[in-house]
Amino acid sequence: MIKVINLKDFIYPDVAVAELEREIEICKLTNVFAIIAIHGYGSHGVGGEIKAEVLKSLKTLKRHKKIVNYFKGEQWTENNACYLELTRLEPELILNDQTNNLNSGVTIIWIQK
Repeated sequence: MIKVINLKDFIYPDVAVAELEREIEICKLTNVFAIIAIHGYGSHGVGGEIKAEVLKSLKTLKRHKKIVNYFKGEQWTENNACYLELTRLEPELILNDQTNNLNSGVTIIWIQK
């Protein structure tokens, strides 16, 4: 099961990051294996700060083993070994509109095995 979270509507990046971290903790208690975080790609300044702060937070969460891994939308390809492993767990990631076309406005988060 996957969850899609829209962080683009938050005005402040720190609030968007706090919401994402809260959602990660909630998902760990359920059968959700992956989150698609929609943060925007930074065109015209929209989403750029949120994306940067989300990626910074995810790097820390991965280092502290709070998440398994994360993938920028532009890195989400069949050539990535983790892509194959995670899509085996969650095949709906392949068909999701947000993960198609190397979407730089999203990040895929692998939250548990």
